Amino acid sequence: MSDCVQVFTDGACKGNPGAGGWGVFWRYNGVEKELCGGEPKTTNNRMELMAVIVALETLDHSVPIELTTDSQYVSRGVNEWMQKWKRNGWRNANREPVKNRDLWQRLDIALIGHRVRWRWVKGHAGHAENERADRLANQGVIGHRKVSNMRQIVLDTETTGLSFAAGDRVIEIGCVELIDRQLTGKVFHCYLQPDCKVNPDALKVHGITDAFLADKPRFAEIAEEFLHYIDDAELIIHNAPFDTGFLNHELRLWRANTPLLHERGSVIDTLDMARKRHPGQQNNLNALCKRYDVDNSRRDLHGALLDAEILAALYLAMTGGQVTLHLGSQSFTPNTSDAPVAVRHFLNKERAPLPVIYANAASCAAHDARLAAIAAASDDGCLWLKE
Repeated sequence: MSDCVQVFTDGACKGNPGAGGWGVFWRYNGVEKELCGGEPKTTNNRMELMAVIVALETLDHSVPIELTTDSQYVSRGVNEWMQKWKRNGWRNANREPVKNRDLWQRLDIALIGHRVRWRWVKGHAGHAENERADRLANQGVIGHRKVSNMRQIVLDTETTGLSFAAGDRVIEIGCVELIDRQLTGKVFHCYLQPDCKVNPDALKVHGITDAFLADKPRFAEIAEEFLHYIDDAELIIHNAPFDTGFLNHELRLWRANTPLLHERGSVIDTLDMARKRHPGQQNNLNALCKRYDVDNSRRDLHGALLDAEILAALYLAMTGGQVTLHLGSQSFTPNTSDAPVAVRHFLNKERAPLPVIYANAASCAAHDARLAAIAAASDDGCLWLKE
C-alpha cells in the first residue's frame, strides 16, 4: 500500500492479569510519532487491542493505514472472527459472550471510515518497528504500574570533577521521594567535604566552592542516613552510571564490604530511556525540559536537589501515558495525568476567509453508518439519534 501511514502496535502486561501497557509508533511522509499508556490491572490481549484502538481513533481518515501487530488475537479477531461475532450478537461459536466485548465493539466503531491493510509479524524476532512498539508498551506499564506504596527515589549528585578513578569525589547529594508516582515532600539533601579541590571546570557547572565545602560533613558521617533514606526504593537517575559510579566509590571508601547501589535495588536510567524514545536528539535535562514543557527557569547552575526535582517531573512526564497526536505535525503535547490534554490554537485575524464545504451524500451516509454502529454498540443507544 503506497502513500500510507505505517502503524506499529504492541501490548505488554506484567502478570496476566496485572499492570499493563500499550504502545503505538507510526510513520508518515518522514514524520514519526510515539504513543504509550497503560492500566493498573488488565490483560495482555486488552492492551494489544487498546494499542490498535488508540491508533485508529487518533489518526484521521484521509490517508490509508498499514497496521502491523504481533498479536494473533488482534489479527485473527479482525480478519476472521469479528464479523461473525457481530452477526451473533457479540457471542462466539459456543454462544458465549465474546471476551473483551467492550474493546472489540470500540474497535469496530474506530474502524469505520478507515482503509486498513493488516500485517502480522512474529514478536521479539528482530523486527525493528515491532521492537520499538514493544518498548513503548513497556514504558506504558512503568507509567501505570499501581503497586501499593511503590517507593521511588529520584537522585542526583554534584562532584569535584568527572572521574572518581582520578580522585574526584561527591560534594552534593539531592534526592526526592515518590510514592505511587506522587511527590511526598520528603527529601534528602547534603553538601560534603571532599578532602580534595574542586576542578575549575566543575566549578563553572555547579558553582560550589572549596570555601563553601570547608565545614561540611564527610560522606562517612552521612552514609548511614543516606542508605536508610534510599532503602527499599527504586532509584531514578539521569545518566545513572555516572552518579552510581561515584556513590559506589564513596561506599567502598566508607566500608569495603558494603553492598553497592545496584545490589540494593533496581535503578532506572532516564537518559537511556530518553535516548531510546528520542534517538538522534539531545537528551540532557534542559533539552528534555523544553521537549516536555517542564519548568527549569531556576536552573542557572547545576544543583543536586533542584535537578532531582526537575528529573522527577520529567520522569512522570516521560512515563505518564498518551500524547496528543496530529497527523503531519512535528510537535506533540505530553500528558502527565490520566486527564485529557487541551490544546489551544490561535488563528491569525488577518487570515483569508475559510471556505465552507458541505457534506456530500457519501459523507452523510458514512456519518449515518457511524451513528448506527454507535447505537448498536451502546446499551443506551446513540444520544445524537435521540435529539
